[in-house]
Amino acid sequence: MSANSPAEVAAQYATDRNLRIRRETHERYGVGPDLEPAVDRLLALHGDEALLDVGTGPGNFPGRLGARGHRGRLVGVDLSPGMIEHATASHPGVEFVQASADALPFPDGTFDVLTARHMLYHVPNVPAALAEFARVLRPGGRFLAVTNASGYMSELWDVVAKVVPDESALAGLLKSRAGSAVFSELNGEALVREAFGNVHVEFLDNALVFPSPGPVLAYLESMTALQRLAAQDRTRVRAALGDALASRFGAGGWRVSKRMAFTRARKG
Repeated sequence: MSANSPAEVAAQYATDRNLRIRRETHERYGVGPDLEPAVDRLLALHGDEALLDVGTGPGNFPGRLGARGHRGRLVGVDLSPGMIEHATASHPGVEFVQASADALPFPDGTFDVLTARHMLYHVPNVPAALAEFARVLRPGGRFLAVTNASGYMSELWDVVAKVVPDESALAGLLKSRAGSAVFSELNGEALVREAFGNVHVEFLDNALVFPSPGPVLAYLESMTALQRLAAQDRTRVRAALGDALASRFGAGGWRVSKRMAFTRARKG
């Protein structure tokens, strides 16, 4: 099964548990510039814009905007019923709708701003989704995609690749990483330009610094490829990964680099 298949994505995001583990990992062990201030700077919202967040997950981004006093309409869309249920309960001031990115249930020209944060690499048909994004934006409306750049957390994936020859079950993790190539800075610029006629890309560099192998293993185990394994296989794979990670940790912990790409456009 493809790491980017609808069934795989549905299994991974049926609830917010896996996403929460990864989000908390980034919050706890992250160093360097934070994502949210960078997003706020790029959007430069006045507070009265109608904003649609596609792939909203638990709705934290539009929920944050609402809690800060954003006056315009805030809507979050996600394919997962579990995510929509969680988001609705957590952020009562935001509208949440279950829908696919390539079939948005809104009239043409509904929104001033559309955000797609860390979700386009899960979409089977990115050009169709981008066409929908352009359709529901008003003339002059702004689009922002946040995605992982190529080489994102490469130190971690190098360790996984080292273990794969002895533990073929880990190949699924590398396939899940390959899914990120569906939309990255390498092809995303051309895809967005095709949909909008203009595009601008910039980057944010930061890192994770892990104090021990435990949090790294928890991060990897939040991914569907390992969750599908039988209990005894998961235990064996965890031990193999732990052995491969052990030599990476010095007195200052293990630094894993991150680079995120911001791809912006404006509807003409």
